Amino acid sequence: MGLVKNVYAVNITDEWPLAKVFPDLGSIPSRLLPMALLFGGIIFFVMVIVAGFSIMKGAGSEDAQAKEKWHRVLTYGAVGLMIMFSSYWILQIINFVTNHSLDSIL
Repeated sequence: MGLVKNVYAVNITDEWPLAKVFPDLGSIPSRLLPMALLFGGIIFFVMVIVAGFSIMKGAGSEDAQAKEKWHRVLTYGAVGLMIMFSSYWILQIINFVTNHSLDSIL
């Protein structure tokens, strides 16, 4: 009758080179999360240095709004780092519970 056309199978690893690096969806966060944590840690370090110098600079002046602004920057940076760190450990726990080994992926 001709209702169904011929379907040809294609090996995705031949067509898409990243399929060797990311063989399944679970390997994408496993590979990208450590890099994101490193990048977030560097950003947090820079934020601490800049906020620390700005707070010390503002300590001599009477501008309370500027000091409060840099205190907020420091607080938000610390909260962001804690969220990133806890997300990493939550994913590690999920990985352990579902019996996937990171050693085989990394």
